[in-house]
Amino acid sequence: MSISLSDVAGVLFAEMVNRRRDEFFSLPALDQLADLDFVRAATKIALCEVPLGRFLGKAFDGASRIDVAVRMRPGEATAFELKLGTTRLGKRRVDQEWLACCSSSHGGRRWAGNMMAILDRRFPKPVAEELAVEVEGERLVLPLTWFVVAKRATLAAWKKLRPNFSSNVRLLAFEDVVDAFGGREPFNALAADVLRVDFYREWGLGDDTVL
Repeated sequence: MSISLSDVAGVLFAEMVNRRRDEFFSLPALDQLADLDFVRAATKIALCEVPLGRFLGKAFDGASRIDVAVRMRPGEATAFELKLGTTRLGKRRVDQEWLACCSSSHGGRRWAGNMMAILDRRFPKPVAEELAVEVEGERLVLPLTWFVVAKRATLAAWKKLRPNFSSNVRLLAFEDVVDAFGGREPFNALAADVLRVDFYREWGLGDDTVL
C-alpha cells in the first residue's frame, strides 16, 4: 500500500486550518478575508469533500466536491482546491481540461465540469445566481474568490506561464501553510495523528484476512 500526499492532502490541510486558525489567517493571501472573531469562535471551520448545492435548477455530477471548504464569515465558505502532484500541471492541461466550460448533462438535469471550472464560474452564459454548499443543514454561499493550493515549484512555473485563471483565483503554496502550522515537526506529528492506518490489517497479515 502506498499513500501519497495527494491522497491525504485535503484532510491534512483542513486539520492545519482547524487546529491553528490564527496562524493560517496570518498568511498574506488570507489576512484580509476572514472575520477573525467568527473563525475563532466556530467549532470547526474547515471541511473536506463538500458537495455543491443545486445551481440554476440543476444538480452537479456526484463527483463535484470541493476539496476543502473553509468558513471565514457567517453564512459563507471559501473553496480551496488542492493540486499537489508533480506532473501534468502545466498551463495547457489546466486551460484545456480543468478550466474548460461547464455543460449540461443527463438530458439537461445536471451540470458537468471540472471543479476548477465550476468555482471559476465557467458556464455557457454569465449568471448572477450564487454557488452554495449545504453543511449540517446550513446553506453556505461560496464567494467569488477561491483558492488553488499547490507546491511552490508549481506556483513558480505558473508565474512564468500562468494558466487562464480569472481574477477571482488566489494561489497559495502548500508549504506556506505547513510553515504557518509550525514546520516539519508539527506537520509530521499531525500526519501521524491523522493517518492512523492499521498497516497490519491493510497488508493482510492478521487471522481475520478475508480470502
